[in-house]
Amino acid sequence: MKLLDKMDHEAILENPAKFRPDEQGESLATMEEIVFALRDRHHEFSMDLTTLLQCLRLAEREGGVPELSKTWWIQVARRYDILLDD
Repeated sequence: MKLLDKMDHEAILENPAKFRPDEQGESLATMEEIVFALRDRHHEFSMDLTTLLQCLRLAEREGGVPELSKTWWIQVARRYDILLDD
């Protein structure tokens, strides 16, 4: 992918997107988090897997994506310390 070649990876990692910055802590104490480099028309930023999963959970609750199984969410919540409020 040529788009990724032109991105400033250090700047992207210094500009993380967070789902809930006030509640976001270290979610994977014993593992390194997967981080995605993203770009829109005006910004380059990073998003960790935990934040992406929290966004997926919100999209599921709002009807934006099909419902995932409760078992899958429980496994994800345990692994990535995501709060399930149902």
